[in-house]
Amino acid sequence: WINNSLAVVVASILVLVARSWAEQVFHDGRVALVLQVMALQIVLSASVSVHTALLQKDMRFEQLFRVRLATVAIPGLTSIPLAWYGLGYWALIAGTLAGQALQVIMLWRMSHWRPRWSFNLAAAREMGGFGVWVGVSGLLAWFYVWADSLIVGMYLGSHELGLYNTGNQFATMVFAILFGPILPVLYSHLSTMNRDRERLGRAIEKVIRVLTLIAVPVAFIVFSLAEPIADALFGAKWQGISLVIGVMVLMHGFSWVVGMNGEVYRAMGKPAYETVVAAATLSVYLGAYLISIRHGFDAFIWTRLVLAIGALALHLAVLRNVVPVSLPPMVRYLLLISLLSAAIAGSIQLLVIPHLTNGWWRLLLGGTLNLVVVGMTLFLIERKSILREVASLIRKRST
Repeated sequence: WINNSLAVVVASILVLVARSWAEQVFHDGRVALVLQVMALQIVLSASVSVHTALLQKDMRFEQLFRVRLATVAIPGLTSIPLAWYGLGYWALIAGTLAGQALQVIMLWRMSHWRPRWSFNLAAAREMGGFGVWVGVSGLLAWFYVWADSLIVGMYLGSHELGLYNTGNQFATMVFAILFGPILPVLYSHLSTMNRDRERLGRAIEKVIRVLTLIAVPVAFIVFSLAEPIADALFGAKWQGISLVIGVMVLMHGFSWVVGMNGEVYRAMGKPAYETVVAAATLSVYLGAYLISIRHGFDAFIWTRLVLAIGALALHLAVLRNVVPVSLPPMVRYLLLISLLSAAIAGSIQLLVIPHLTNGWWRLLLGGTLNLVVVGMTLFLIERKSILREVASLIRKRST
């Protein structure tokens, strides 16, 4: 009832201020109706928060995976046909709401829990100490997600805002597909070892290593293919979106190296660490946004990447003070994977892609070569670890 009440209040405020925001922030009156319609997403999200938590508690991750997979896929499957028939930006809005509505239907069907007409004030107070920090972290996360878009809209206008939001959403989608289903599983897994700090530290080191091994190469591959992606998927009308896609995918790739630190802190029962880190960097981000935007769109985009790398270093330092992890091996591994991925992706971009004129062929051949070469290189680096894991599994099965 707390979640739903807050959702109704926030959605109502958004509906009331939508027109003034549209004129003063976005300089486009059409945004008002978009904000008012999208306020429905807040209510839909709140209506399934308890169902999601209970499914996590019961370790029913197969069902949660299905929900998250559908939620990621449905917006695209809905938006693309609608956009094809000329609905424009309403196609994206319809896709987002369709994905959220499907999530509500699936979670209510999967979970047998139903709310009752009662309110336990003592339980609400007990949850407050933990929930307040999580809530503040969520608000700060919202700021980090949307403050950049607000500043682009205010200073540069709707055209640049469209390029930025679309390119950023594409980059976000890449990593949401890769890592979105893992988050609830990781939180529950780490919660089982929150009293054994040494074991927790070893688990976190392995998580960061895996995230580095996946996120960084993917980021450099997409960065090298940004121009073919823009040509094949967006066309000439979206001139300039290739830079947004390329730089933002690098930004998200490096951010995901520590993207699960929040799950670590919550699993330890100390969500305040995530809040403190987010609050500490808030003024730096906002100041950098306001300074860089005055130097143009490109400067703002590259500043986002620099800020992400700085935040990565800060998150690792904070993690080291909270959990016993060894930073030097993680940093060396991050640098190794980054240099190798950049060298391979850059070589293919310079030697192969310029010789192809068709956008789809450039994307297909460049992507295939990147995946094959990067995959083989990473396998050679990790082959000893992989062989040890296989040997360990064989021994467990034989005993």
